[in-house]
Amino acid sequence: MNKLCATVAAAAGITLAMPAAAATVTSLRGATNVDIPALNQTRVTGPVTFGPGITFTSTVGSAFGWTQGYGFGSGGYWSDFPMIGLDAAEGSFTLTFATAIRGFVADTSWSTYFADVDATISGYDAAGGLLESVNLENGFRPGTIGFARAAADIASIRYSNEYVGIQNIAIAGAAGAVPEPATWAMLIGGFGLVGRAARRRRVRVAFA
Repeated sequence: MNKLCATVAAAAGITLAMPAAAATVTSLRGATNVDIPALNQTRVTGPVTFGPGITFTSTVGSAFGWTQGYGFGSGGYWSDFPMIGLDAAEGSFTLTFATAIRGFVADTSWSTYFADVDATISGYDAAGGLLESVNLENGFRPGTIGFARAAADIASIRYSNEYVGIQNIAIAGAAGAVPEPATWAMLIGGFGLVGRAARRRRVRVAFA
């Protein structure tokens, strides 16, 4: 399934089995909102732990839980709601999850033309293997952006370059993972066996 199909399906609230690679999405079914604490801290490199075991770290001083206004140039201006923002044209901040998740989205904005490198979002597994990386300056506009997978193997999300910032985080854990086709077959077969057993029990009771 290509990225466009994944995005359309997510927007429509349809859950589909996804390929091994992460799919870029703009909404996430079955997600839980995660509050960024309004700490109004600047020049933070972390670690800072918040929500359900999410740890923030940054390679440069960043804004964490900032509510007092943050500008992205052509990417707009945020205020009032707690956000995390990379306070540099180059560098990155990472959110690491205590328990791997299957999906992540956040309202995302970034500046442009401040650095020779573009703003990106990347997802990694527990071994540090790259699952997906998207260039935000290649066809994306500020808004809700993230990744979704069939398996809960997203161990960290990294935002890089161009003063990139996020707010309104939502994550989806393993409980809502979509079964693979073989698993669906096993589940359906199991339901059939349970149904037949229940019918036999009802018949025996009825004619006892």
